[in-house]
Amino acid sequence: MTTDATTLMARQETIGKPYPLWMERLLLLGAVTVFIFSRSTVAGIVDQPVVSVLLTYIAFPLALLAGVELLGRAIQGSMRS
Repeated sequence: MTTDATTLMARQETIGKPYPLWMERLLLLGAVTVFIFSRSTVAGIVDQPVVSVLLTYIAFPLALLAGVELLGRAIQGSMRS
């Protein structure tokens, strides 16, 4: 048996340059920081207590996480050769 790395379609795989994961970790840390410092502002937007909790602790972190994911994918796309 050969030790060549091939895919199921018998294509040759080449190893590209490594992706710097520290960038995505820094973005995630920034999103956590934004959440910590602005959750009271987000909670004050809605007067209903239940909706305010849902918005502050579910929708807002998910929106921040989606933004981090989009930025990470944009960085990956720009660093592609």
